[in-house]
Amino acid sequence: MSSYPALLGTAVLLLTAVPAHAASDPASVVPAHAPRTMILHGQHDAFREYCLHGEGADTWARIKRDLDERFMGEPFPAEPVTYGDPDPATRDTYKADKWRHAQDVCGRVAGLAEAAALAWRVTGEERYLEKAREFLLKASTWHFDPDWRSGDVPGATDIEYNDEANFRLWRKLPLVYDQIRDELTEAERRQILDHFRIRGTRTVEWIRASNIAGLKRNSLEVEPRSHPVRFMAMVGLTALALWDDLPELAHDWWAFAYTFYRDQFSPFGGDDGGWAEGNAYWRGTFEHAIFQDALLAIGDPLAYASPFWKNTPYFAVYNVQPYLHTIFGDASNAGHFNLEPVVAEYLRHLGRVQQDGYLITYASLVDDPRTPPSKMGLGKLDRTYPTAAEFLIRNFIGSAFPLPEPRPLSELPPYRYFSDIGWVSMHSALGDPANDIHITFKSSPYGSYSHSHADQNAFILNAYGEGLAINSANREFHRSPHHQHWTWQTRSKNAVLIDGLGQKSQDKHATGKITRFEVGDRYALATGDARVAYNTLQPFDKVKRATRDLVFIDQRYLVIRDVVHIADGATLAWRLQAEQSQGWDNLRQTGFILGEKATLTTKFISPDHEWAATITDRYPVPIDPRYFNGETYTWVTARWRNHVTLNLESMATARRYVIYAVLWPEKNGLPARHLDATLEDGVLIVHRPDGKVDQIHLSDTDCRIE
Repeated sequence: MSSYPALLGTAVLLLTAVPAHAASDPASVVPAHAPRTMILHGQHDAFREYCLHGEGADTWARIKRDLDERFMGEPFPAEPVTYGDPDPATRDTYKADKWRHAQDVCGRVAGLAEAAALAWRVTGEERYLEKAREFLLKASTWHFDPDWRSGDVPGATDIEYNDEANFRLWRKLPLVYDQIRDELTEAERRQILDHFRIRGTRTVEWIRASNIAGLKRNSLEVEPRSHPVRFMAMVGLTALALWDDLPELAHDWWAFAYTFYRDQFSPFGGDDGGWAEGNAYWRGTFEHAIFQDALLAIGDPLAYASPFWKNTPYFAVYNVQPYLHTIFGDASNAGHFNLEPVVAEYLRHLGRVQQDGYLITYASLVDDPRTPPSKMGLGKLDRTYPTAAEFLIRNFIGSAFPLPEPRPLSELPPYRYFSDIGWVSMHSALGDPANDIHITFKSSPYGSYSHSHADQNAFILNAYGEGLAINSANREFHRSPHHQHWTWQTRSKNAVLIDGLGQKSQDKHATGKITRFEVGDRYALATGDARVAYNTLQPFDKVKRATRDLVFIDQRYLVIRDVVHIADGATLAWRLQAEQSQGWDNLRQTGFILGEKATLTTKFISPDHEWAATITDRYPVPIDPRYFNGETYTWVTARWRNHVTLNLESMATARRYVIYAVLWPEKNGLPARHLDATLEDGVLIVHRPDGKVDQIHLSDTDCRIE
């Protein structure tokens, strides 16, 4: 039985039993007494019991062990210094290392102070209080507004210089202060608050300068910047922590953050729970969830109450497998993503808060050798985000809810359309990754903006435990030459090129749209229209039509139809990406992707045109050799690889193209035998490897399979 106080129990009832009514006056939900963050006023005994004898005992024991054995004797580090022009456009491989180093130092400082403050709250031992006090005081001597042109000078943690370093400090240190405030002398409080006044003001001004106040939910009408959006949670939490200490600032910060989450969140998605930047950046919703947890802890029914929060866990359920595979959008793990332990624990928390047994089941699928937050202790602290201590607080809040019974994912629909961002996901065996065929298709109104790529009408196909038709999307550091000139570009996708050109990168106007999504007795169908996106690199509205239909038949194989119309004619290239092995049989017009666990056989049908096939395993701009060779960024669990591209290009220009492709994945690394398909009077006849024959009638208005 949870020992969490009655206040949170009230929040549970409000969340689960009645419709939410967010406060019209944000200040009305702020508790009367500090602390208002982490361990709230009146919750000390309950938290201590949770850590020593409750659900959090094992996690707490590991945190305390690491704190005692590895961190209590650690001296306060030197303040990070500048490393030249901070503009990301000037960043090279060596500067990226220094940029990350500043973040790592900040993560270590804030994480150690956080753990020490919590250890003092649980044990009452003065040595922990003194450690938290030491780090808090010394961090409050660091500098702002560095003159980086004069050389390597202190101040590299200023938000204007390295916003991620500032983020790692500011999201924690005011919360540490909130816990130990009463143990500080007046002079110590004054020193810390003078620093907080400057850091907090500079942080909020930097965020406001991105026009956060103008953002709209599920819209690029006003362009959201990824980092300011992610930083809004800490604006709210630092406001709660400093409510009494800096009231003239904190009350304004709280109203700013509260109204953002009540009225505007998320600009990158909507009620369907999608996240336009992709799954790796959806992962950052656990930062936004910190604000929701704070609301939950103070008893505000706004917490987790919107349709977005109900549905966004399913953006992971339908698009992220337990094994490493590629995804749409930027991904820092050598272009791959998977159900990481930290994400699994986050989803387990959401499943508990929302009483959703499907999320509990999905979280249990995690198959990653990395240690989950509940068991990792303090880890290295520098690159650990979120920390185990954060999850300890999060899980303490969640302990007020009973753990729901797991429910089988097979009960869910195998197909899901995230209409807010233009993604469609299809599965043959949702929740059974070893037997699942998984297709993701994208044609998005968000274009190639922010961490999205120029990939309208592109698809990804994973099957039987591995990626087969992939998104070739390595990213060593943001805006690296490879990232800009390969990963961002349409040529790195399973998509078409027109006269060798794709869609404009980093452009919100390079949009697509899903024009059709339907499910029949034997199929799921999605149609995307990418004409607008292709015209961003073509003159005079040259592309008159660029549509792609995906038909997933019998949850066994995929049919693609591309229809492209071009004024004055052009060549067309049809491209397919693979991890490390592709082959092409020109006589049969058939391609083969050979994986370690599965294969993908692709029959290409376009009888009105002749095509030339080329296969290459070299990028036009190579991966940075320091990353490729493991000299730096060694934490990655995926491999930096030269992916393999099949390019089928028309041998003459034409005004109109109709292309069919039949993609048949097979288990156990054996290529599909006897896959064939012909086009007869507009009907696609597929001779399947399992001996069956399908006649597919596919038009702009109809889909029938006989």
